[in-house]
Order: sequence, then C-alpha cells, then structure tokens
Amino acid sequence: MDTDQPLRNRVILFADDEPRLRMLVTMMLEDLGAQVIAVESGEEAVAAYAERQSDIDLVMLDMRMKGMGGEKAFAAIKQMAPKAKIVLSSGILPDAALLATIHSAGGAFIEKPFDLDVLSHTLSALLSPQ
Repeated sequence: MDTDQPLRNRVILFADDEPRLRMLVTMMLEDLGAQVIAVESGEEAVAAYAERQSDIDLVMLDMRMKGMGGEKAFAAIKQMAPKAKIVLSSGILPDAALLATIHSAGGAFIEKPFDLDVLSHTLSALLSPQ
C-alpha cells in the first residue's frame, strides 16, 4: 500500500451538510489518494450509493444532517448492501448501544474534529481485508 496515499484508487462517498467541512474533508480524502463523491445529505448519500454501489469502496456519513441523518442513511445503505463499509462521524460521541451496532455491522465511528492521521488510519483499517 502506498504510505503517502493509502486510499489511492479508492472511491469514497462522503456526506456532510456543512459546506466548509465537506470541502475540507474532501480535500483530506483527496490528499490520501481517494476519489471523492461529496454530497450534502443522507438522502443524497443513499441515492448516490444506490446508483454507484459497484464503484464505491467506502461511505463516510455525518451523523447529524438536516433531513435524513447519518444513522438512518447508514441503515438504508446497509439494507441495500449488508457488507458496505461505512464510517459515521460526529462531534458528539454516540451512546454505547449505537457504537456497538455500528461496529457489529462492520462499520466504524470517527469523532470530530479529526486530523489526517486519524482519518487515514480509520478508513485504511476498515478497507483492509479481514
């Protein structure tokens, strides 16, 4: 794996309703080598995943978005594709039951704010063959 760009040739679907944060995280993901499909809502994330499921390696969702939040989008995408790799992110740590649900479904949680190293490690670990 390329250590400078551990996400090279990976397609990441990223949803966040905050424009500045969406732009910043998109740039971080691109710095790690990923191709990014950036959307601003859970509804858009579910629609984009349904349309491009075979192209998308990982989905990253903000938990708190207007309309459909990340938790509901997570459930909708997992219903479409139970093996989908999904990371939820938030500035507020979810309760233990939700964290257990995320992890038991093969997902991960990343607490905001996060830096490039934490992002790289979390996504690379989820994308690594088990």
